[in-house]
Amino acid sequence: MSLYRVNSIVNHSSKDSSVVLIIDDMRENRLLLSSQLRLDGHHILEASGGQDGIAMAREHDPDLILLDVMMPDINGFEVCKILKEDTSTHLIPIIMITALSKVESRIEGKKAGADEFLSRPHIREELLVRVRTLIQLKRARTNLEEERHRLQLLYNISRAVSTQLDLESMMSAIIAQTQAAVGATKGNIMLLNELGQVYHKFIIRAGSPLEISDRVTQEVMTRGLGGWLIANKRSEIIHDIRQDTRWVTLPDDEGETGSAIGVPLIGSDRIVGILILNHPDIGYFTEEHRELLIALGSTVSTAIANAHLFTEISEERRKLEAILAQATDAIVTTDESWNISLFNQAAERLFNLKAEEVTGKFLGDVKPLSVLLAAYSNGSTQSSAQEINLENGNTLFTSVSPIQGVGYAAVLQDITEMKRIEEFRLAEEIRKKQEIKETFSRYMGPSLVDYVLSHEPGLMARRERRHAVVMFADLRSSTRFIRLVEPNDVIARLNRFFTQMTEVVYKFEGTIFELTGDEILVAFNAPFDQADASSRAVETAVAMHQRFNALRLELFEGLSSSFGMGIGIDQGNVIVGNVGAETRMTFRMVGDAVNTAHRLVDIAADGQIVISASVYKNLGVDSSPLLQASQFESMGEVEIRGKDEPEHLYRIQVPLEQMRDA
Repeated sequence: MSLYRVNSIVNHSSKDSSVVLIIDDMRENRLLLSSQLRLDGHHILEASGGQDGIAMAREHDPDLILLDVMMPDINGFEVCKILKEDTSTHLIPIIMITALSKVESRIEGKKAGADEFLSRPHIREELLVRVRTLIQLKRARTNLEEERHRLQLLYNISRAVSTQLDLESMMSAIIAQTQAAVGATKGNIMLLNELGQVYHKFIIRAGSPLEISDRVTQEVMTRGLGGWLIANKRSEIIHDIRQDTRWVTLPDDEGETGSAIGVPLIGSDRIVGILILNHPDIGYFTEEHRELLIALGSTVSTAIANAHLFTEISEERRKLEAILAQATDAIVTTDESWNISLFNQAAERLFNLKAEEVTGKFLGDVKPLSVLLAAYSNGSTQSSAQEINLENGNTLFTSVSPIQGVGYAAVLQDITEMKRIEEFRLAEEIRKKQEIKETFSRYMGPSLVDYVLSHEPGLMARRERRHAVVMFADLRSSTRFIRLVEPNDVIARLNRFFTQMTEVVYKFEGTIFELTGDEILVAFNAPFDQADASSRAVETAVAMHQRFNALRLELFEGLSSSFGMGIGIDQGNVIVGNVGAETRMTFRMVGDAVNTAHRLVDIAADGQIVISASVYKNLGVDSSPLLQASQFESMGEVEIRGKDEPEHLYRIQVPLEQMRDA
């Protein structure tokens, strides 16, 4: 990763608001997602296809991508794989949004590198929680990656200068490293003595050897950029040297154009030098370059101040300390025998230890630090990273890297809060699954609930047209029943009735859509396929009457014999889905078959099942002992309220004296 890229990532990650890229070929899907995320404070980018999405991801480096699976030009799995294999986009978390519920589809997504999945249609709160969580994790990873690259860069420069014993060799290495790091075509360092006079000048041009001299044009140090840096003691960027009077063009560089950047090298008590870089493009240098050079300037200044005071080994250690001590993450370095050589301030705060108390000690002899031994063992030959749990309950992400000729360096980041967020997300997923299971349980039996959760978890979220067999069961004279019985007793008897009837429906794997007042609405072949739906519905009706006969004495104790139950059954196209207000949704079924079944139950007398001709034709009587024992009677053509033409109906009379349990 280039230095410029590293700094760009830092700036992007520190924005107050996040950028989310939505890749979906359906405009309405993008509109729904973008409207929900904008309300949560996110900036939105939209791509209408896979190729367009890949290009936008590489150009804008979003904080997160919401990716549709089914797209015409390139599917979401391929898009995910391409982005995860690209070093410029592999850190961007990807949530795949799909209506596909098969386990194989999720496995394919995981192989492609997807971080999360979201089923369509999605729940807004679930979307927002997952987006926030993954953006936080992405920023944490990006910050850790940036810190690692920045640390490695500064360490490389530190190594370059600390391995030199004389000032000229050191400055030559510094200017070469700095010019290459920033991409400048020319760079120079001018060292100043205590009187502010230049006593060494190092110049390097792209493709040319290093030039060293002890003279500099006085004009540069008075009215030029060099003099300005010394006078103001701060860095400066000149975007166009041809338009800025502070730039002095030397005879050797009369055709020079472009931009320049300079930083003063400030020691402990004075300016020890200045660093100036050039590039032929106008406006090339940015604030990211300035920040990097300021950090490098501090390192260079320290190197100059200590150049003649320490040996190569002691200087190397001090340079490493100067770099690592500024890190916000805890850093512990050891020699090759795991004796502590550096314990920065962040490490002091994390472990509640003082650097002077642990420096020089073996890592395993300091009890709070003994938890790092496993990580150091794994990093003995190459860089390794793992999570470590502390006794206080905190969790650290630990990266240990071997440093040739020095020992080992461990960077530790406290990820306790990120882990807590992840645990909350998992708990929320479990809660959602339990909520879905409880929702399913209101409509179908336990065996079907387990089947649906395993094979069709998004069943209740679907909106579709199906051919269903619809059954209504209704208590006769229920209004008079309610009027004659005390309220508490009414509720108790009705609850007993619904409980018993529900058990029968569940036995025959029907789906209960409504339990209202004195009616039960049941469907077969909806919301999932049942090839024998007609026979299953009539069998259920017969069994319900048989169970009802056994309940008569309990339900209508002390009342006349005019109370009872009738059942009507029809079939046809219906629409199933969640219906209601935004704050109260119910899984419902609507259609002509529902209305007709309700009319048929009004025709059915106590103990009767009235069915339409279409249901009768589809019955598999021979395969059902329960139906073989039932007598079907033609009712002829019957006028049905709301129908233009009479319809041929059939009925079954379940003997009222039949008392066996279903």
